[in-house]
Amino acid sequence: MELFQLKYFVNIADTLSFTRSSESLHVSQPALTYQMQRLERELGTQLFDREHRKIRLTPSGEVFLPLAQAVLFRADEAVRVLKEHMGVETGEVRMGCNPSVATYVAPKLLASFRATFPRVTVELVEGGDADLARMVLEGSIDFAVVTASGSPTTLDTTFLTTEELLLVVSPGHRLAGRRSVALPELSHEAFLFPSESFNVTLQVMEACRSAGFEPQVPYRTGSVESVKNFVRQGLGISVLPAMTVGEVSGGGLSVIKVAGGMSRDLNLIQAKDRSPTGAARALMLHVKMYLSGDAD
Repeated sequence: MELFQLKYFVNIADTLSFTRSSESLHVSQPALTYQMQRLERELGTQLFDREHRKIRLTPSGEVFLPLAQAVLFRADEAVRVLKEHMGVETGEVRMGCNPSVATYVAPKLLASFRATFPRVTVELVEGGDADLARMVLEGSIDFAVVTASGSPTTLDTTFLTTEELLLVVSPGHRLAGRRSVALPELSHEAFLFPSESFNVTLQVMEACRSAGFEPQVPYRTGSVESVKNFVRQGLGISVLPAMTVGEVSGGGLSVIKVAGGMSRDLNLIQAKDRSPTGAARALMLHVKMYLSGDAD
């Protein structure tokens, strides 16, 4: 059970609407639904009744709500006390992340960080997981957000969040409009992969092989945005992280869940043998709270 799941639950309980909660939390509705399903499976009970496009708390949900609110309050209080203790005023931080995090997450994340620490300068360094881990160990960056956990002997790894991977097709594709698609149904499709999301590409290809087929990849392009444009033109399909897709209705793409679910983890890594500066500690804390859904 993660703090961000509790925040999602409390927000949905307040709004009684997955749509409104998705907008206020800046989380896609499929990702929000997926996390609530994970939470309910872990608790072994249903928290919401979903009937006729309306939702309400179940008796279990009503019991769980004040408990979840109390946990979130204590977490917020702990962050406040720690920020006061650190007393960060100025400093420079070098943060590493993959291109998708840099493009789709970092702008809002750093804007909210700047509101609290306006005199801390942040340099964002983009790279693949292996390169970022090497830079953390060398000390050329303070920490990094990666998908792989890295070497446990040399790196401290903190789990941040799990992100759903979603199938994207053009609106005219035979699968457009489906709510979910099983991987074997894609055996004759042309796949498009961005070279910047190497770990996700490997994960999807391995999943296809486990489903009994080798994915056909007639095109490979540099960025997620170019892959989305290729998909819009009907040149193939892709499986992309939810953060890169967002709410794309009307944007020339049809977004579909993968049956059985596919996801990737985001982790924060830092060197075990190096103490971070106060500014770096403040930004790491903000990253942890933001990506777990507990920062504005």
